[in-house]
Amino acid sequence: MQTKHSYRGLSAVPMIYFKAMVLEKTMDLSEWFDIAKELELDATEIHDRSLRSRDDAYIDDIAQQLEHRGLKVSQVVGAADLTNPNPDIRESELATTFNNIDIAARLGATCVRITAGQAHDALSHEQGVKLAVEGIKRAVEYATSKNVWVAYENHYKDYFWEKPDFSQRSEVFLEILSRLHDVPIKVNFDCSNQVMIGEDPVNLLRQVVDYVIHVHCSDRVAPNQYLHAVTGEGIVDYRSIFGILKQHGYSSWLSVEYNGTEGLEGLQRSINNVRRLWQEA
Repeated sequence: MQTKHSYRGLSAVPMIYFKAMVLEKTMDLSEWFDIAKELELDATEIHDRSLRSRDDAYIDDIAQQLEHRGLKVSQVVGAADLTNPNPDIRESELATTFNNIDIAARLGATCVRITAGQAHDALSHEQGVKLAVEGIKRAVEYATSKNVWVAYENHYKDYFWEKPDFSQRSEVFLEILSRLHDVPIKVNFDCSNQVMIGEDPVNLLRQVVDYVIHVHCSDRVAPNQYLHAVTGEGIVDYRSIFGILKQHGYSSWLSVEYNGTEGLEGLQRSINNVRRLWQEA
């Protein structure tokens, strides 16, 4: 499969099973791995909250299951609240992030997704930027020692958060990224985050493309709405996005993120569309 495209491979984050895997704990990762293999994916993302344990023995078992199915791990997904005004909570969030990095290293994952944190009411702009930069730098320093990349995403809003992402707007994201210029930070670029707040993801990609190591191929039905469309059938301009990535020699992961109403069939169409759109770009 991997000889047919210039990117590293196709992955997916199983958002259609988020309720079963994360909230209800009725679906095990192994069940998703079987589906991922049937979908002919090269890799999968692993959400840290889908893990039933963080013990080494459990993680090693996950690694064996993946190897048995011929799957890599493109990214371990976390959502750190590094802007929390409470220093004890920030330290706890960083401890979880460090552990995610350990797990990523054990699984051979390329990167760990990190976020700035929530837009807390008690937080000034400068305080938020300062806390985010400090936390992300510490994560990058730790990840470097483990040969894992930290991929910063300006998330929309994590399921377990009360507030939106502090850096969801492009100007805040770019300000934080600019203050990380002296560390080897990377970006997890989500193709539809910006359309939910009325911004242009193509314009943002042009400014961060050299940082991108992992791409969330998601789509939306309309501007300023959360509802997912099948990737490639919504409003995101994938021709332009993939064109920019190709022009810059992008050679890492594309990962399909679909959380719409059409379930597995919608995920399969999303995967097919991403493969086709990349070839056409």
